[in-house]
Amino acid sequence: MGIDDADVLRINASHHTGIDFIRETVLSFAESFPLGKFKVIRLEEFDHMSQAAQAMLRDVMERNSDTCRFICTCNFEHKIITPLKSRFQQLRFKAPSAEDVQIRMAEILVNENVDFDLETLDKYIAQAYPDIRKIINNLQLNTIDNKLGNPSVDVDGSDYQFKLLDLVIEGNLREIRKVVTEQCTNEQLMEVYDFLYHNLHKHPRLAKDIPAYEQALVILAEGDYKNALVGLPHLNFETMCIKICSAIGDNDD
Repeated sequence: MGIDDADVLRINASHHTGIDFIRETVLSFAESFPLGKFKVIRLEEFDHMSQAAQAMLRDVMERNSDTCRFICTCNFEHKIITPLKSRFQQLRFKAPSAEDVQIRMAEILVNENVDFDLETLDKYIAQAYPDIRKIINNLQLNTIDNKLGNPSVDVDGSDYQFKLLDLVIEGNLREIRKVVTEQCTNEQLMEVYDFLYHNLHKHPRLAKDIPAYEQALVILAEGDYKNALVGLPHLNFETMCIKICSAIGDNDD
């Protein structure tokens, strides 16, 4: 496109979440005269920005639409205010399948001369999918003398998800509340929903009870949908767990 490097501003928005940064940095850059046809401002992880900062960015975009273009990337689209979202052309990128991730991770391990087996590799993928960066980091952390070991008890703090899966099936609400409170921020709850979706069917109890698994999946979908709407996401999650436990109990009868 022939854009001069001086006309491009790249920002990790997770490090600059407030309205002051928009006013002092983004606005001043957008209003300065471009060397080329226009300037480009790229805001990565934009969903971390406060709603006030997003509202001000909307104003900056409108005032500088002739000379500046904006690119924003995010993981949680529901955190972007609607008036701002409507001003973007939205492109959604679907995560690669777990099978494709397995193939890519295997390629990396082979290229790095790491000795591994597919069963062990699958544990890492189940633990962090679809976060590919986390999978790679976990593989690196547990490769010693060019041999991949089993996942640590608490690799990158994500082992709690496996514990949580058992607790959900067991209906141990007290322990569920403890794990969720200690381990999960509101944002991490999104990862837990995704983890449960990809791993519910692997639990020995649900693998043998298809009706119970199907009911649990419907309840999980409802909880995931409400997570973006409710004021207390942790309460919504615990309520969902109670419903799953009840559904499994009903099928046992």
